[in-house]
Amino acid sequence: MTFVSIDDYPLARQGLVAIMKLEEGFEFVGQASGVEEARDVIFRLRPQIIIVDLKLKNECGFDIIAAVKDLNHNCKVVILTSSSDPNDFKRASQLGVDGYILKDAMPEEIVNAVRLVGKGRKYYDPSIVEIVLKREKLDNIEQLTSRELEVLAELGKGLNNKNIAKQLFITEYTVKKHVSQIFDKLGLSGRTQAALYANKRGIVN
Repeated sequence: MTFVSIDDYPLARQGLVAIMKLEEGFEFVGQASGVEEARDVIFRLRPQIIIVDLKLKNECGFDIIAAVKDLNHNCKVVILTSSSDPNDFKRASQLGVDGYILKDAMPEEIVNAVRLVGKGRKYYDPSIVEIVLKREKLDNIEQLTSRELEVLAELGKGLNNKNIAKQLFITEYTVKKHVSQIFDKLGLSGRTQAALYANKRGIVN
């Protein structure tokens, strides 16, 4: 598989090439440090895979990714970046990138990811996926009704269903239904997680 490295740090490009050259099946054909240079390299060399950083001095790797499919629609795109920002990952996913790897990954992880992408599969670094999932769980609080928020606050105080029912002037059966909905919407596995969640989000008065 032919690949090019797009990174504004020469040492980063050299390091990547050194890692990939140790593996069979990869051929380094070019490199670039900026958007225009990258477009030229991709157009001329038609690599099968481009490995691109998101931060390129005063430019952005997303500008390259957006143009890649027009320049070479068969080219696979792998982002190799230090950014663990969920927003960057979300945008990358929307642009249809084939891989997203953090720069602190082990060399064998990078090689394995690029190899999988070359075979037509997707690879997303487990670390960024975990960050995104955690944020989504936190954002899901917006799905709770006002009554469910009240029940969650009482769970945060460590109250059982009977005491929550007394506190909110509702039946235990209703409390049980609300607790079940809270667990489902927030992806929580039990009352302890719910209590920790409620206190972490400042819901407990």
